[in-house]
Amino acid sequence: MTRLLHISDLHFGAVDAGLCEPLLALAEALRPDAVIVSGDLTQRAQVDEFRAAADYLAQFAVPVLAVPGNHDAPLVNLAERLLTPFRRYRRHFSDLVEPKLTLPRAVIVGVNTANPLVWKAGRLSPASAAQLAEGFRVVPAGMARVAVLHHAPMPAADGTPADIRDPAGVIADLVAAGVEVVLSGHTHMPHFTVADTAAGILFLQVGTAISTRLKTGLNDVGVVDFTANGATVQSWVAGPDKMFRQTTEQRFSRVDGRWQLEAAASIPGVGHVGLSAGDEVVQPVTDAVIQSGGLELGKPPLP
Repeated sequence: MTRLLHISDLHFGAVDAGLCEPLLALAEALRPDAVIVSGDLTQRAQVDEFRAAADYLAQFAVPVLAVPGNHDAPLVNLAERLLTPFRRYRRHFSDLVEPKLTLPRAVIVGVNTANPLVWKAGRLSPASAAQLAEGFRVVPAGMARVAVLHHAPMPAADGTPADIRDPAGVIADLVAAGVEVVLSGHTHMPHFTVADTAAGILFLQVGTAISTRLKTGLNDVGVVDFTANGATVQSWVAGPDKMFRQTTEQRFSRVDGRWQLEAAASIPGVGHVGLSAGDEVVQPVTDAVIQSGGLELGKPPLP
């Protein structure tokens, strides 16, 4: 089994300090093989924010794969934003904006979807699409092909349209590259229950792990376990005491190049209405248990 801890939208510069140690403790307890960070490490791409993010992520005892988000390019320095938008990211955090990591049951390729020409919306450039295809060109059988993007080409949990240029074209590029799973953030809204699937790809969105910039009222992270037969996905949410607790779990199998839901439940054991084992999931499902715990839908996206 290969286990990933998926976190996103850390926003150093707007961090809830009370969540930092609990997240490290969660990682120590869960013992993932890697930590995946799907963008927005900083709030305003300041040098001290990148240094704080680097210092924090260095405390995880496993490899960390991260990609930039739209907040990781300078906002007010227009010359730098247009000419060298990720210079600070490279200098003070990591020289790699599109990294790759190979684990026993997964090959993970990160691509940079942040678009410096606009503030918030993303894009998958032809060069990044080619990077994905090259990253997955030779992958042994039985290993999951996982792409990490800040912006997903699927709607947010409340139905807000995908905040990336040409979502259908992005999905086509992902399919052409052989991607099976996409890990993303940006919306500050996780799919607390069952994720989206499209064209044989499983899309897993998480909200913000440790930032005060909440959209649902909750901080959350995801855990993905890859086995020879499929994947198990968990959502972990921080309560008022700042401790992360598991809230949902879904088990998927991959049959003939498609993902099928085998089981889905809220903790402790509340089933998801309208889903049965063997269903192919095509729409996110709102979990009433999580909704009553503070999920608020319908807010406009954060900048």
